[in-house]
Amino acid sequence: MSQPEVSVPRTVDVARWLWVASALLSAVRSLVVLADRQGLRDQVRQLDPTLFGQQVEAAVNGEIVLGVLISAVTVALYVLVANKMRGGRSWARVLLTFFGGLFVVLGLLGMFGVADGMAAAQGLTVDPLQVALSALGLVLDVAALVAMWLKPSNDYFRTMSARFVMR
Repeated sequence: MSQPEVSVPRTVDVARWLWVASALLSAVRSLVVLADRQGLRDQVRQLDPTLFGQQVEAAVNGEIVLGVLISAVTVALYVLVANKMRGGRSWARVLLTFFGGLFVVLGLLGMFGVADGMAAAQGLTVDPLQVALSALGLVLDVAALVAMWLKPSNDYFRTMSARFVMR
């Protein structure tokens, strides 16, 4: 006997799209950094001043390719886990909660470091675009976390967990 279909609450749908948006925003932030070839060259030269032109360019190209691949894999994993969460998988909600909470804490620490001047004091460049994208990412992550744990979401995951156990 088949069980009646359970509708996905709006809070879970919203959380899924917020996680996808957060992952895409993270990829955009990475691409903004990777688009600054001169900044990447400067970093490579700072790490190893003995490298000459071709070696620096090869290192920069490798960093760009690796960065794009990591961004693509990260977005794909976030979409996969967010879709599993939408399907009522509690493990996906827990995983997103863990990583989302970790990124919120780290993001807040980074924002406080920028706000109190600690980043500048350590010689780090503070790019206003990066700060704005980071702040937007924090908002998306917090909103996704909240949406996943509101009462309609909790009720949905409870119902879906019982269904998965009964299979």
